[in-house]
Amino acid sequence: MLFNLPTLVLLIFLGIGVAIATPVLAKGFMRRGKGVKYEQSFILQRAPQFASVVTIFLLIFTGMAYNDIIQIPGAVPFITLASSKAPEGFPLYLSWFGLLIFIDGLIFMIGGWISLGEMFSTDAEVMENHTVRDTGLLSFVMHPAYSGIIQSLLGASVVLASPFCILFTLFMVAPLWLKRAKYEEALLLEALGEPYREYGQKMGWRRLVPRFIPIGV
Repeated sequence: MLFNLPTLVLLIFLGIGVAIATPVLAKGFMRRGKGVKYEQSFILQRAPQFASVVTIFLLIFTGMAYNDIIQIPGAVPFITLASSKAPEGFPLYLSWFGLLIFIDGLIFMIGGWISLGEMFSTDAEVMENHTVRDTGLLSFVMHPAYSGIIQSLLGASVVLASPFCILFTLFMVAPLWLKRAKYEEALLLEALGEPYREYGQKMGWRRLVPRFIPIGV
């Protein structure tokens, strides 16, 4: 078998996620840049997406090392804690735990896009006739799609037992999406006023981590 079992299961769920997400994401991409309030900024609009894509390429490289498809003598402990077609012990348990995070991330990401409906754009902007959305996954966290992207990348990093990818996701990808989330909130507060402020207060301004988790942002 080309891939070990955790990686194979990860790829299966990834395929399912891509199939479900593609039509939703395509609609959001078509709306990109057409909002009544939009700012062209690489840091706000492109940097989070770019960092996420970089992480995906890092994960592909790591996955090849994790499944012993490529050899990285001396660098394996930092790239991945295991390099085997059949990981055992802690790396194996870690992989299955990461898979749960990954699946949860897919649910939050795709569910967040769906919850936004016609207000969903792949960029941070205020759409025409924008209204406060507080149903679906938006009743758990203010930016479920951003949360889902971070969870998915973090989960995949854990599946592949990669300290480097975990650190890159936590300290590069997550801060960029958080910065964009705060910018988006400022736009919506300006455009929607008190209704959006009330929504934020009701949510405890939890942007990425649901309220039922004691600690989070």
